[in-house]
Order: sequence, then structure tokens, then C-alpha cells
Amino acid sequence: MPSQITLYKQIHPNQCTSLANLGFKSLINLRFDDEIDGQPKNCDLAASAKQAGLVYHNLPIDGESIHLIEVQSFAKLLSDTPKPVMVFCGTGSRAKRLYQCACISGLI
Repeated sequence: MPSQITLYKQIHPNQCTSLANLGFKSLINLRFDDEIDGQPKNCDLAASAKQAGLVYHNLPIDGESIHLIEVQSFAKLLSDTPKPVMVFCGTGSRAKRLYQCACISGLI
């Protein structure tokens, strides 16, 4: 079983069933659509997650500047989302920074 919160890089729709089989209950996507060419669309990820029985949320966050309101929204979403949860972005660094900000702020 995965840890309660996993921070990861971009996933693809065809991975959702495997993630559910590994024990994940939820996915949180931190990307905006069309950040880069060839990136999976949010709607495709959401449909695949639903088909796999996963709870799916899209919380697009700009990786260059993270604001307190975004950290608070993330912490609330993380608190309310069934665990284990995978939080992902393009490379994983945005997920890591956002999670660290929430921890440092005492929100999680």
C-alpha cells in the first residue's frame, strides 16, 4: 500500500487503473491544461480516474509563485480527500513545494 500522501510527476490516463490497483483512493492534479505540448488534458485524467474508481481533483497552481490562499486551498483539499492520495504535477517539484509550504504553515 502507498503512503498516505505521495508526491509525483505527471501521470497519464492509462495509469489510473494501475494506481487504483496499487491502493490509491484519490488523485490531485496541480497542472493547468496545455502547460506543455502532449500533456494529458484534465478532462481525460478525470474520466479515467472516475472509471478506475478514484476521486479526482484539479487544483491548478502556478509553479513559479505559490500564494498563501493556494496553500490553504490545497491543505483543505488534502484534508477532505480520501487517502492514500497521489498529488502530481509536471515534474513533481511543484507538488513538493506546495506540500512543504502547507507543512511549514502548520496547515497539515
